[in-house]
Amino acid sequence: MIVLAANETFYHGILRWDLGFDNPNKAAILLALLLLPLLAVILRARRSWMVWGCAMLALPIGYAFVHTFSRGGFVALATAGGLLLAASARHLRADRKRLIPLLVVGLSLAAGAILTGFSARMADSVPTRDASIGNRLLIWKTVPRMMVDAPGGWGAGHAGEAFMGWYQPLDRHERYRTLVNSHLTWLTEWGWCGRWLYVTGWLSILGLGLVRWKKRSDALPLALWVCLGIGGFFSSVAEELVIWILPALATVPLVQTFLAETPTRRGILSAGASVASGLLLILFAVIGHLNPIHNIALHRTADGERIIVGVDEPTAWIVFDDTTMGGPTYGRALREFLRTPEGSRRSVGIATQLNAVPKDVRHLILCGMVAGQTDKPLRAFPQLETVRVLSPKDPRKWLSFRKTRPNIQVFCGELSPNCPPEDLPGLKTIPGAGDYLPTWPRLAFTEP
Repeated sequence: MIVLAANETFYHGILRWDLGFDNPNKAAILLALLLLPLLAVILRARRSWMVWGCAMLALPIGYAFVHTFSRGGFVALATAGGLLLAASARHLRADRKRLIPLLVVGLSLAAGAILTGFSARMADSVPTRDASIGNRLLIWKTVPRMMVDAPGGWGAGHAGEAFMGWYQPLDRHERYRTLVNSHLTWLTEWGWCGRWLYVTGWLSILGLGLVRWKKRSDALPLALWVCLGIGGFFSSVAEELVIWILPALATVPLVQTFLAETPTRRGILSAGASVASGLLLILFAVIGHLNPIHNIALHRTADGERIIVGVDEPTAWIVFDDTTMGGPTYGRALREFLRTPEGSRRSVGIATQLNAVPKDVRHLILCGMVAGQTDKPLRAFPQLETVRVLSPKDPRKWLSFRKTRPNIQVFCGELSPNCPPEDLPGLKTIPGAGDYLPTWPRLAFTEP
């Protein structure tokens, strides 16, 4: 599955290698993770054959890495490699011959980057000129608000459609499966508890990596986790389990380091990560409250069963139906409606199922298959004033209920096979529409 509909497979006519993944960025991070242990051996091994053996092995891996053209992969590799170099500075000063294999590998990578044009792509990475970077920034700035609007999260696998439906500018139509960032995707999909655990986990791992570097002069575990973390920030690479193998193995020495500490030090490390995580999430919440993405107030309940749009308690509720309302990005149509004079200042509610609708609802809208074949469920709502049924499977059945419930209105697209051909009391036919009703917000929420 492609993360972006406009995902680049070629760069100036040169194929970007993906090694069988759905995204070259995933291949780049995997290759970067393979290069880091080789670099560590080159920097630390005592036997020259091991040093040169790893250097020669790094050349084809580096060649493949360059052909991914992944800028996020380059940043991840450069940062993590810099940590290894910093941790081995003393060894390099004592054994300058070790610089030769490092230069061979480094110059080979640089030459490959220049010859393929990868270096030119890096040099041209300016948001105003590069749509890939600009689109990422457009998405990422909405994340604090997405987290605030959905305290229980948007649900696993729904970050991309939540962004498109509720936060993407209406004049933009790029399609996203994720938020092109593993960390931000999961932070929006999970609730506050999951967010806190996730950030705490990362801070704990990085903190232990720093402790091991300081005590053992071993920066490889930290470098591997930093590489994965940076790679996951620039793209949705962390969803591939194979990419976690080396960082997961690097966790073993980190756990050993943690257990070797005194109970007091272990408590300080754990408490520090927990408190820092909480402070970071509080900062996200503050930014989300102070930086509204648009003028529409939005709240998704913690259980995920309801979405309230507007500042007031809604009196009109619609029960979601995928076909009638246009799929999971139905929020775009609703936002367009709320920008019109007839839709402005309205507060409406969307429920995932009829049982989630508040019992004091006054205006109820049922859609498609959700409408069912009977009006008996309506007895649970004693204050109902109007009932609108959009694209029901059996419009005649619902029209027959008008004998006892004259407040029922039925809306059908004229192209729907279920739409009655004749004019009937209580039936409104929508020209040019089928089961999907493009103007469903106006049909559902405007005055009769």
